Amino acid sequence: MKNILLLKRLVFFPMVFIILFLSGLPGHTTAGKQRKQYHDPRDFARAHVDKIEYIQGKKGPGDKEIRIHLTVIDGKRKGEIHFYSLKGDDDHPKDLFYREGNTVFIGISKVQGADADEYISIYDVDNTAGIIVLLSLLLLTIIAVGRFKGLMSMLSLVATIILIFYILIPMTLKGHSPLPIAVAISLFAIIVTIPIIAGFKIKTIAAMGGAAAGVIFATILSLFSGWLMHLSGIVTNEMLTVFYASAVEVNLHGLAMAGMVIAALGAIMDVCISIASATEEIFEVNPEIPFQKAFTSIFTVSSDMLGATVNTLLFAYVGSSLPLVLLIAMRLEPNVPMSLILNYNPVLSELVKSAVGCIGMFLSMPATAIISIELQKKKRLKRAG
Repeated sequence: MKNILLLKRLVFFPMVFIILFLSGLPGHTTAGKQRKQYHDPRDFARAHVDKIEYIQGKKGPGDKEIRIHLTVIDGKRKGEIHFYSLKGDDDHPKDLFYREGNTVFIGISKVQGADADEYISIYDVDNTAGIIVLLSLLLLTIIAVGRFKGLMSMLSLVATIILIFYILIPMTLKGHSPLPIAVAISLFAIIVTIPIIAGFKIKTIAAMGGAAAGVIFATILSLFSGWLMHLSGIVTNEMLTVFYASAVEVNLHGLAMAGMVIAALGAIMDVCISIASATEEIFEVNPEIPFQKAFTSIFTVSSDMLGATVNTLLFAYVGSSLPLVLLIAMRLEPNVPMSLILNYNPVLSELVKSAVGCIGMFLSMPATAIISIELQKKKRLKRAG
């Protein structure tokens, strides 16, 4: 019973405070203003690429046409044959262009003002089979290595994804600020995920309290970053596309800051579980260890973990953003100042997101250590009494 009450103090009360605080901020209280939206009704289906023709025109080398023959293989238009044409030089990357035999997604819509003509749009190649294979391998590996805990971790991840897609995204598209919703979802993920990974123990409560503190730190830092960088510094082209394509005025400021909080969540939970487990092991070996000595030992463990985690985050960032890194290198000419590169919106956005995540993670370490030591001390005193 005491553990449950402590859990409420460490997680639920801060969550309520943050949500109420964020809800009271200017620009976070009302839904976005409705506006007219252009609708382009079209039928979506999969189609088989039967043939690709390369036709040379008579006006010169640049007068070329690529004609793609398509057969619809599902939906209400199954069996229909359509053509898609591209005009101009064939300068697409070789491995990215469609090939005969591919299955692609297409959209079929009426040309405005025409009675019979239809416009064909080709999207991406259908890779559903590859997705299923990779997800199946991931699930089998997790179950084989983690067994029951691995399976439960996957279920908790699925629950968090469902919350993002069925709560965060719909409410954002209705005009509500995504930041308080993202904070609530992050804290819910902490409550659900950490007990599954660490079990229902004292260290679990400590890890949850430390992770909740880390989310609070990341939220405060994201608000500070939003104020410091102004709106243009943390809003990317993708966010602007969402703003213009949605039926309401999406709160871009809140969207950017919500992304920072969610991006920090995984690393924060990781280090908090590790710190809480290390603290429990220290007290198992030496139950009478003084607070100062225990904190120093945990801080040493945290310092070692810090270097490894920073490397992990750095390599993960470079690996996922390699095209962006190449773009930076292409723009980095002798007459281009480095400050201009760092203030390029996609670069600046990733830098701010990484900094907020790292600082939130670092600050969650001492918070977890203090909570863990206090809980372990109380546990020992209760046993002794």
